[in-house]
Amino acid sequence: MDKICLHNGVVYTGITRKSSSSVLIEDGLASNVLSDKRFRQLPDADSYHLIDLQGLGVAPGLIDTHIHGIGGYGTEDLSAEAIAGMSRVLPSFGVTSFCPTIYPMAPDDMDKAIRSVVEVIGQESGASILGIHMEGPFISKEKLGAQRSEFVQPVDSAVLDHLWEVSEGNIISMTVAPEIKHMRELALNAARKGILLQVGHSNASYEQMVEGIEAGILHATHFFNAMRSLHHRDPGVVGAILIHPELSCEVIPDGRHLHPAIISFLIKEKGTSKVILVSDGLKPTAQSHPPFFANNEEVYHKEGVFYRRSDDTIAGSSLTLNQGVKFITELDISLQEALKMASLNPARTVRRDHLCGSLLPGRRADLIVFDESMNIYMTFVGGKVVFEKPFPSS
Repeated sequence: MDKICLHNGVVYTGITRKSSSSVLIEDGLASNVLSDKRFRQLPDADSYHLIDLQGLGVAPGLIDTHIHGIGGYGTEDLSAEAIAGMSRVLPSFGVTSFCPTIYPMAPDDMDKAIRSVVEVIGQESGASILGIHMEGPFISKEKLGAQRSEFVQPVDSAVLDHLWEVSEGNIISMTVAPEIKHMRELALNAARKGILLQVGHSNASYEQMVEGIEAGILHATHFFNAMRSLHHRDPGVVGAILIHPELSCEVIPDGRHLHPAIISFLIKEKGTSKVILVSDGLKPTAQSHPPFFANNEEVYHKEGVFYRRSDDTIAGSSLTLNQGVKFITELDISLQEALKMASLNPARTVRRDHLCGSLLPGRRADLIVFDESMNIYMTFVGGKVVFEKPFPSS
């Protein structure tokens, strides 16, 4: 099925919104978006396999750049089978690309976790892997969140070189604390490798944040969570993110990690183009029956959040990214902008927007079909259907 037409839909291209329109897919790529009328006038219209969307929405597939696991599969499993399992499960929630996120671990385990991702790259049966997100190990013990202190390491560029070699060049981003000694050297090394550095799990002062920005740390991990808060005498990490327009930042849009009013304020101050929606999802997300485990510790679920059973620390979200998009629309943000925050924006941030994140001609045909509640009915990756269920009855 080399030529497909998704017909009679409301199309969100990543740039514009078009009603009563068609998306054309050829050889796994998005080839055109045009009105249904113009499609019918094409001389080769009959050569397309026609899928009538019955007025449903169609948009670029969602991109989750910060996710530890889902459906009982997690990066902490240290296995290619677990990463492949994440790839299979994610399309049912509209995710077509993701960055498996690796916790700080014992060095040998971290190597195994990285190798398990590398083994699956290019072999995915569902969502594709854009690259690896390392959440640490060069973070602050003062802002651990649910990270384990025994696996935090001092900054060492030789360690980064080793991780890069193990990943075969597939580390795409790394969360770091700018205040740690030798961070500038590490930042320069990361820049040479094309690794996006993002501030997180950090107790940096405002001045230390400015130094980090000057070294190229231009993105932020789960805004406000596990970072030094705003103070009128020291804006800290949070203040630096708000003050400096060049910084983009992740948001976990579940209404629990951040109060809805804070998310609205952030979007107002930063603009939608600088906000990236992530799930920060954990291994037991979408699992039905306890016991639940994340990062090899038992967690329990309450009101959309997983808590570490040993000390009631928030371990992460049970959010799926399609739910996050829906949540953002409930803050009086248009669906068009909410979708961009979960597709085009993350693609641009990790420098993969030439591949995905929009329905511009020549981009990979990663796209989703959905209703007003962000229920997913079809997911395409590279023009192939990797998830589908019956359309709602009219």
